[in-house]
Amino acid sequence: MYPQILVNVRVVKGMDYTKHPDVRDAVSAAEMELDGKGRVLLRPSGTEPLLRVMVEGEDRALVRHCADTIAQSVRGAMAAG
Repeated sequence: MYPQILVNVRVVKGMDYTKHPDVRDAVSAAEMELDGKGRVLLRPSGTEPLLRVMVEGEDRALVRHCADTIAQSVRGAMAAG
């Protein structure tokens, strides 16, 4: 069982995070860092204006770093509009 980190990021309802290049780049970078030894999952909450960022992998510190980096990219995408 790998360590798993979940970060909830408050977003504008209906935000399409898949269209933001910075978010896509952050997810791709995290997947490369995990090097096949973990996973990244982003999904909008069905009940709240949140994007759930879940990262799982062997190294807890790396998992935390990846989750925080992705969450920050989502916040940046929100600020940019």
